[in-house]
Amino acid sequence: MSAPSENHLKTGGEQATFANKSLAGSVDPECEKVFQLLKIRRKHRFLVYRIDPDTEAVIPEIIGPREATLKDLKVALPENDSRYAIYDHEFTTYDGRPTNKLYFISWFPPNATPYSKMAYTQAKSHVREVFTGVLDLLCRTPAEVESMVTGEPEEEEDQEFGDDDF
Repeated sequence: MSAPSENHLKTGGEQATFANKSLAGSVDPECEKVFQLLKIRRKHRFLVYRIDPDTEAVIPEIIGPREATLKDLKVALPENDSRYAIYDHEFTTYDGRPTNKLYFISWFPPNATPYSKMAYTQAKSHVREVFTGVLDLLCRTPAEVESMVTGEPEEEEDQEFGDDDF
């Protein structure tokens, strides 16, 4: 049994509604098609996916052309909402061989709504079944994206307070 509900003192019982309150129940078939074009055919540099609030499915949002860079991906990620991204990182190994790695980036910026973060976390298991052969990354800032993909240390930002101060 549930306890009787009481009106909240500050809101007078008003219920707040939140924009972008969505859950992902499925992955759109188009997601796998564009992923295969990136993974096998090397047609794209990066893909950004979002949860469509109408269909509650994960859909492709931005497809980066092959000429795009990591900087273009960082610009494509929104500052206030969560996303999934796949990035094809090309680099040269220590012995001079050109190679590449595919990264699956879960993008959770600090100012994304809790509903957005929960929806994308819940949907990740469905999405990861479709995107095989990629390395998982969890990033909150554009600097983290660059640091984790390239392996270079993150540049220190000039902040008044750090993450550990609270």
